[in-house]
Amino acid sequence: MLEIGSKLNQLRVDAILLNSSEVLISTNLRYLTGFTGSDATVLITPSEGHLLTDGRYKTQAKEETTGLEIHIVRSRLDSAARLIKARGIKRLGIEAGRMTQEFGRELTRRVRDLLLVPLSRVFVETLRIRKTPAEKDKIKTAAKIASNACRDVLKGALVGRKEADVAADLELLFRRGGAEGTAFETIVASGPRAALPHGAASDKVIQPGELIVVDYGCRFQGYSSDETVTCIVGKASKRQKEIHKTVYDAHMRALEAVREGVSVRELDRIARQSIDHAGYGKYFLHGLGHGVGMETHEAPYLSPRGKGVLQEGMVFTIEPGIYIEDYGGVRLESLVYLGGSGPEILSEMPKDLISVS
Repeated sequence: MLEIGSKLNQLRVDAILLNSSEVLISTNLRYLTGFTGSDATVLITPSEGHLLTDGRYKTQAKEETTGLEIHIVRSRLDSAARLIKARGIKRLGIEAGRMTQEFGRELTRRVRDLLLVPLSRVFVETLRIRKTPAEKDKIKTAAKIASNACRDVLKGALVGRKEADVAADLELLFRRGGAEGTAFETIVASGPRAALPHGAASDKVIQPGELIVVDYGCRFQGYSSDETVTCIVGKASKRQKEIHKTVYDAHMRALEAVREGVSVRELDRIARQSIDHAGYGKYFLHGLGHGVGMETHEAPYLSPRGKGVLQEGMVFTIEPGIYIEDYGGVRLESLVYLGGSGPEILSEMPKDLISVS
């Protein structure tokens, strides 16, 4: 709270307003305040912070937040307008993507000469891009729960089962392991569907000899994990082994290059060049990775058009892949924390071609 309040001058705003609802949830509101309720408005000035919510969250707001004045109100809009008027705020920074047009329109109608200033999403994300030790531990716990679940599911028979049923097993084990739920829609893509980078689990039945891409993650205390393994049902063919080795080599070369100060574009180039030299360059269809934290996809973005360099405290994925239409695919994804002594792999599953039955 104090960190963002001290930066208002350089943003050329008098205050910041964050809005969260069941329809438009603000991750940044939770990050800055600790409040997990679905309906809240937060007003931050250089010297104070106010949280507006309704009676359902009175006790929760007191338990989850510190350093905020809590207002239990009937109308967050009316109450926010009164606070803004009383403080003479003229330039109000907002998360444009988390405020409805109606809320913004009514706010400016109630507060004369109020100018709403959309703040770049990247601004608040810059506060979140380097994880604290406590944040890293939460992500690591989420990764451990997810890896354990995947390990248990892959011990069972998969042949003859629907992809969706395998995904459901994973998600049940997330909950049993202590997770809040899934971090994203679980991907179990087998056979030709393994060529779909985001092939959500379907009613397709898993068959012998198929490659299976399993991409999964869960949430623990507000933080996400993300990991992908590739399996072979039975014995792999020469071509399947070759594709896996190509992705594995690119994955390892990228991991070996992880260090503070390396550009995100360079890391992507290293993996992409490795796959290209093996003759599969046109089948690598996405960026190398992305940041993970309170959101599953956040800065930094490791891609040919990504910006910036790796910094200590970042958590991100390394996930090269090859996707061949009407054949199948391979993706290997590790979740990485860049610490003071180098990278630490938070995800736990092996990146070998895992044989399942």
